Amino acid sequence: MGSQVKRLVLDTSELRAGDVVLNHGMRLVLTGDRMATPGPYGTVYGWRGKVTNLEDVKAGGIIPVSWLYPDKWGAGENGGWGKDWSAEPTWWVQGNKLATWWVERNESEADK
Repeated sequence: MGSQVKRLVLDTSELRAGDVVLNHGMRLVLTGDRMATPGPYGTVYGWRGKVTNLEDVKAGGIIPVSWLYPDKWGAGENGGWGKDWSAEPTWWVQGNKLATWWVERNESEADK
């Protein structure tokens, strides 16, 4: 039995924790709870995605690596604002039901 990886195209409302979203050369594992905010064109959903292929992202050069790290007071020059390079690299996946994503999802036999 076990599980297998399904490759899907899903809208933002269909994403769930543990999904791997493929975006701009990044493999993003969705973590935490989904955020949902009403908007003028429907609900906007958001997930934090942990970047799991940082070396590929660096080599691809599509996304500036600094965009993947949060700003932190005290980390910059002379103790000001700077990047927290010790944090996990993350990217936000967000959109409404019109936004679609390439997704890899582990499906166990029970989920089928």
